[in-house]
Amino acid sequence: MGVTKAKILVIDDEEIVHESCNRILGGEGYFVKKAFTGQEGLKKMEEEYYDLVITDLKMPGISGMEALKKIKEDNPDIGIIMITGYSTAETAVEAMKLGAFDYLPKPFTPDELTSVVSKALEKREVLIQTKHLESAYRDATKAISSSLNLNEVLGLIVKSVVNLLNLKGCSVNLLDDTGKKLETRVAFGLSEKYLAKGSIDADKSMKESLEGKTIFIEDAANDPRIQYPDEAKDEGIVSILSIPLKAKEKVVGVLRVYTGESHQFTDTEMDLVNKLAEQAGIALMNAKLYQVVKEDYESLKKELPPHLADRLSSK
Repeated sequence: MGVTKAKILVIDDEEIVHESCNRILGGEGYFVKKAFTGQEGLKKMEEEYYDLVITDLKMPGISGMEALKKIKEDNPDIGIIMITGYSTAETAVEAMKLGAFDYLPKPFTPDELTSVVSKALEKREVLIQTKHLESAYRDATKAISSSLNLNEVLGLIVKSVVNLLNLKGCSVNLLDDTGKKLETRVAFGLSEKYLAKGSIDADKSMKESLEGKTIFIEDAANDPRIQYPDEAKDEGIVSILSIPLKAKEKVVGVLRVYTGESHQFTDTEMDLVNKLAEQAGIALMNAKLYQVVKEDYESLKKELPPHLADRLSSK
């Protein structure tokens, strides 16, 4: 939903305020409804959904503060702007503590109103997206933690990155025994042709990631740090985010995220990708520990007398 399609409820006991808000915000493409009292505003909110509420502080009956408190109780994600002709620092602070996005003194100019409304709606969208991603991340980690199979865990991680952020693809690439080549362990959203483009040279493919740095390549087709720029272009890859994968603080590979269009990662998105990269690192470390335990177990069996080794195998 674009912000210019947002539905805004204005609660104020002055007709001139409604006329001004309707003229200014309606001219910007917003849908504007009005209420003259706190009671009427709360009733309208029970009957219809709104993205943003602009409410006066002082009104007959239910005050703006009381309306603000009730609205946030029933609709915690809604944006609220407090307006008043009796502006003080104390009331501004109280309004913000109760959940108002901003505080606008009367009289206000058209530019001041449109600016604060735009910022409030943008902030609301970010909060909703953050809540959605956090919820989706919790669901993804439940699925990831329910599996002990390394390839299955890594597969769930790359799929989660792509689906949660609506991006083109994701892969986990691990260093081989020589430490000079990266091998693709799992991938999602990438074609077989692209995955078969050739070996990945650790020194030619965003090597900073293998030094522990997160790297973002905005233009994959023209950046010298990309080993296969032509193949990336043919695949429809616009940008690449490369995050180091660590097991016991040692970089063992990279998690790479691919976008099919220009994309700037938000702090929330980066936090989510980093958390999933940490999950991948933990999975790799657990797999390595399991291998060590398994090798020790097999070695112990060889040193035991046959009857004890058979008894150990049967358990």
